[in-house]
Amino acid sequence: MRAIPREVNLIIPAPIVPRGEGTHVSAIIRAIAISTGVLKAEGGDEPSMADKREITDPVAILRICLGLAWEEYYLGMFLKDKVMKHPAERCVDGIHMSPDGVSREWVGHVNRPHPGVMITFVHEVKATYKSINTVGDLSKEWLWLTQVKAYCKGLKTTHAKLHVLFICGDYKMPIRPMIKEWTLEFTQREIDENWSMLKEYRDYREGD
Repeated sequence: MRAIPREVNLIIPAPIVPRGEGTHVSAIIRAIAISTGVLKAEGGDEPSMADKREITDPVAILRICLGLAWEEYYLGMFLKDKVMKHPAERCVDGIHMSPDGVSREWVGHVNRPHPGVMITFVHEVKATYKSINTVGDLSKEWLWLTQVKAYCKGLKTTHAKLHVLFICGDYKMPIRPMIKEWTLEFTQREIDENWSMLKEYRDYREGD
């Protein structure tokens, strides 16, 4: 047998939902994360508010493609009858956002005679190399929570579901991928304070 290896260079596909001109919430969150040390700037760059970053690192591109493929399967096939995938882009206070999915579900209430109320849920899908053991109750996952709360603002809800593929599971041998879903309920104050932080940072940077 003769096997000839070939290097494959992937490209990041264009967004499924057209992105409006202006500042996107993902760019604001990333800039804040770099400024505060939550993320490391690529190539030593300063925190940028640019939405269309040029990503050339092949490992970063592959990770993005893996995440997009997982999102497409999970929302497009596994949850296709429950979740509207890629709803229309939202814009609040001049800030654009594109949630992964949205659903409307009946939520019951204890000690109430009626079956419940219809609630809007934001759905966010992630694929990560983090250990499932380090995530815990999500309280330290600033990037994820900030993004989900921003989407809740855009969809005028306090409820969300976070779907996470842990590619390496708990890192115990043999390595096994694991999936976990969190149902989140925020207070309106948490939603509003999160949005104020993002908007104030946007105004501060764009006022430079």
